Amino acid sequence: MPSRAHAGAFMATFKQLIASAAAELKQADIFCGHGYESAHDEAVALVLAAAELPIDVDQSVLSEEVSADIQVLTDTLLKQRIEERRPTAYIIGKAWLGPLEFICDDRALVPRSPLMEVIAADYQPWLSGSPSHLVDLCCGGGSLGILSAKNRPELSVTLVDIDSPALSLARENVALHEVPKVRLIKGDLLSSLAPSSVDVILANPPYVDAEDMHSLPREFMHEPSLALAAGDDGLDLVHRLLIQASFCLSKNGFLFLEVGNSWQALERAYPHFSFDWLELEWGGHGVCAIGKQELQYLRSCAECA
Repeated sequence: MPSRAHAGAFMATFKQLIASAAAELKQADIFCGHGYESAHDEAVALVLAAAELPIDVDQSVLSEEVSADIQVLTDTLLKQRIEERRPTAYIIGKAWLGPLEFICDDRALVPRSPLMEVIAADYQPWLSGSPSHLVDLCCGGGSLGILSAKNRPELSVTLVDIDSPALSLARENVALHEVPKVRLIKGDLLSSLAPSSVDVILANPPYVDAEDMHSLPREFMHEPSLALAAGDDGLDLVHRLLIQASFCLSKNGFLFLEVGNSWQALERAYPHFSFDWLELEWGGHGVCAIGKQELQYLRSCAECA
């Protein structure tokens, strides 16, 4: 990739640099699936990162000239994105979920869960009353739990993950957002939680089946496979999770479970159960809501199988 900042190069404006970067990304046929919807959006993020400008900078900056140093750094970032296929969030070290910015690197998945829509809806219409304890299960960098804590400051939030590097990233994000009622637990799913102690579980476990793992775009190969791969049908952890949730949820509690493309496998596994699949206005699919009593029924089905 030739540098635009060689001797005698013209001084581009931010608008021109972004347009040029977007064209390169589009020509390279990058995959936009880690928090950005288009090559243009990724170009904006990369150029602003190179210039050390915030994502919400005033648009008047577009007409300003870009220094040669910023052009060189932009080329370096583009090279990582195009040649290495690193997700932009890992390159710039930050990602956004809803209104919040998070520290982001390859210790955990790039935040992108459609479960954020459940948080924005304040768990309605499913939950009756105000929750007092929420668990962000398989929390990765902790974005869903922290978003929940910011949405309801009175809520006690527990971030759970089995992976130490992911929890270290989550700890950094907890400190960044100064959410005092958030604790972190290293644990195997819900095994460390007391019976009937949780009102809401947001669960984004590994759910990519073997076929999809083999066909994922290169960008996903930079993410920890522990947080993606879940066996032949994508449900390696889900059956155990459903049983554990039936014990640790409170009487009127709810599990909000994301299984993505493995939603059909989940329906085949429980043919006599009608899953409540959420219609997500902000994009995404394969998210269901399951109450305590329904989970107890699923547990009985599993025990009789």
